[in-house]
Amino acid sequence: MVAFSPGFAAPLVTHGRPRIYVSHGTRDPVLPVDVCSRRLVPRLRSLGYDVTYDEFPGHHEIPPTIRTRATTWLAP
Repeated sequence: MVAFSPGFAAPLVTHGRPRIYVSHGTRDPVLPVDVCSRRLVPRLRSLGYDVTYDEFPGHHEIPPTIRTRATTWLAP
């Protein structure tokens, strides 16, 4: 599963344990990192998910370096 600048909603029911890649800009004005990924990622990890998390100095965007990291992550 790949999530670029995810929000703060989490499912009530889960199935399986997919690997998860999350990225988020530290200056995101749409979905602020403090109330979204910085809360969501620790929660997912506490539930036993294998989460790779990349913060980057940017806004609500997907910079080329993050696109490359995500596609590399997808193809082990």
